[in-house]
Amino acid sequence: MPKPSLLPRTFSLRARYLLTMQEAPSEDGYVTIADGKIVSIGKKQRVEPVFDLGDVILMPGLVNAHTHLEFSDLENPLPAGETFPEWILAVIASRRQQRATVEGHDSPEASAQVAVADGVAESIRSGVTTIGEISTVAGSHGWYQPAEIQTVLFQEVLGLSVDDIPRHVKTAREHVDTSISGDERLSMGISPHAPYSVHYDLFGQLCQLAAKANIPCALHLGESPAEMELLRSASGPFREMLELLGAWNDSAIPRGIGPLDYLQRISQAPCSLIIHGNFLTELEYQFMAEQVDRMSLVYCPRTYQHFHDRPYPLQAILDHGVRVALGTDSRASNPDLSLLAEMQHVAHVHPEIDPSLILEMGTRQGARALGLEQTCGSIVPGKQADLVTVACEPGRLSDLATIITSAGTTVEGVMRAGKWLVKPSTR
Repeated sequence: MPKPSLLPRTFSLRARYLLTMQEAPSEDGYVTIADGKIVSIGKKQRVEPVFDLGDVILMPGLVNAHTHLEFSDLENPLPAGETFPEWILAVIASRRQQRATVEGHDSPEASAQVAVADGVAESIRSGVTTIGEISTVAGSHGWYQPAEIQTVLFQEVLGLSVDDIPRHVKTAREHVDTSISGDERLSMGISPHAPYSVHYDLFGQLCQLAAKANIPCALHLGESPAEMELLRSASGPFREMLELLGAWNDSAIPRGIGPLDYLQRISQAPCSLIIHGNFLTELEYQFMAEQVDRMSLVYCPRTYQHFHDRPYPLQAILDHGVRVALGTDSRASNPDLSLLAEMQHVAHVHPEIDPSLILEMGTRQGARALGLEQTCGSIVPGKQADLVTVACEPGRLSDLATIITSAGTTVEGVMRAGKWLVKPSTR
């Protein structure tokens, strides 16, 4: 894991270009930082010492709104299969093999902890300073406490049996009650996994718990045609998979409900993240837009491409007024954990989208989705000094977003809370 590079308590950074994601881009920009927070921006408020970063773009740290770092040990994505449930079975088999073959560990969770540490380090190297992380292991918050990356840790909950609902709610409540005193790097969330893996009554209770605890709630929804078939008719590949696993419960998904019912329930949470949303309808996107102050859609571009040939309806979703953030998902469906690569992919497959809006999805909108808009996502006095530097050739200010979202552009330096985690060259 990267070790922070020590800096004075108060200092200024100078860059050829400053992209705050709050105001228009500027040239020859300065950011003054004190005790890990931004205190001023502009040319006149700088204080000594000044570290000149040279001909780079200085911009906010990237926000990965959805990932599963427990799969970070996979070198390549798992094959998509003919149907999405086939891929899920491959994930289950891979996880069992991972836990059975790791040597030198005395618990099944130890290998997942190693993968998480690797995933955190990879995320930081690629410019990510904040993540929305899904954890399958209860009590795993200790894995993230040593990490410099800011984490909203969602406890994933799965269970279709009505008899197991009290146990699952207890696990979620214990996660919510975990208190990390004075540690701004780690906060809690809940993730009822998906309609096909969570009893509808359990889903409702978890949404209520998130609302009462005032924490974010994340749901995978509308991810595949097989999921839509299961909701419509309680049949298809998902039912076949669940029966094979001995997990099918005919009463877990009430007849006649659909994605909108799930959206209405989760909307009671202060921040609700709808992961993927690949196959929702205009009615459901419109509902999300009406809840834009508290609901976000997290688009995972390269994971979507891994499974689907048809174009993702990004422009239509944005036209409805839905807030869209970006996520990498996991290495089980993505070759790496680079959110910058996700933004560049969006620019490539959605040339109709303004590059500056793509940058918003990877910074400010991600922070808003996670309920962290007061602490990160833009370069504003009072926020954490979470910054990255991107190398570029001198050019027009209007071209900066295009440069960042172009293939081949890379992150050079990464700062979290005023500490260099990846130190760039300075003059």
